[in-house]
Amino acid sequence: MLNIKSFFVKLLHIEFYSSKSVTITVGTILFVITIFIITRYALFFIKKVFLKIATPDVALRLKTVLHFVNYSIYLIMIFFILNAIGIDITIFLTTSAAIFVGLGFALQDIFKDLIAGIYIIMDKTLNVGDVIQINNEVARVQSITLRCTIVETRNRKSLVIPNRKLIDDVVYNWTHDDTIVRAKIEVGVYIGTDPELVKAVLLSCVEKHPKVLKEPKSIVFLNDFSESTIRFYLHYFIDKAFDNDRIASDIRYEIDKKFKLNNIPLPVPVIRLDSSEK
Repeated sequence: MLNIKSFFVKLLHIEFYSSKSVTITVGTILFVITIFIITRYALFFIKKVFLKIATPDVALRLKTVLHFVNYSIYLIMIFFILNAIGIDITIFLTTSAAIFVGLGFALQDIFKDLIAGIYIIMDKTLNVGDVIQINNEVARVQSITLRCTIVETRNRKSLVIPNRKLIDDVVYNWTHDDTIVRAKIEVGVYIGTDPELVKAVLLSCVEKHPKVLKEPKSIVFLNDFSESTIRFYLHYFIDKAFDNDRIASDIRYEIDKKFKLNNIPLPVPVIRLDSSEK
């Protein structure tokens, strides 16, 4: 038994490299391999547990965050191993600090994107499939990564948005809590036109549209009186906000047709000339 123990002790102390401060032996290599194996399986177990108890939506978000955590832990483990085998890591830390300060200034926007990405993924303020409006552009969210969010515009073009923009700018999320949204069409008619007739015609233009919801009911507001016109707002409800440009166009075609059938002329802008032009 003592001979076997002595043999393994000698085996572990076989040197591959030796200097004043660092000695690499078979035991050192086995130590490094053991640490990496334990770290790998520990991270795998933690990831499996979190993904198992999470809902499918949260699990999708956690995968991206856990990848980032894995890289961070492996980096910490490398420094730990270097320190454990006798390598002075203060030089690395000092050099790394200087490098990271320089990179911090050069890559501060990317770091902002990464932090914003983690916040968006964990906070659930934005989900894949949501319809958003940013900088007057309406788009559907296709994917959310740590650095950027990819959306598809109504022109079927992909738009890559840095995540910091989604945190710093005002973003309208049309479908965050509820897929049903209220859309609006503004219409003007000449003063003297029967407002009840206009209201009835506007409501008839949306009641048979297949993509306009029956509940909540569409409504018409008499919004304002101007010098020669009355302004109406037609509000209708849909559950496909991304398609509202097409839905609104269909309704406007119907309004134009039914206004003509009911002898309701659309107002023409009044052109005023200066006295110098008369």
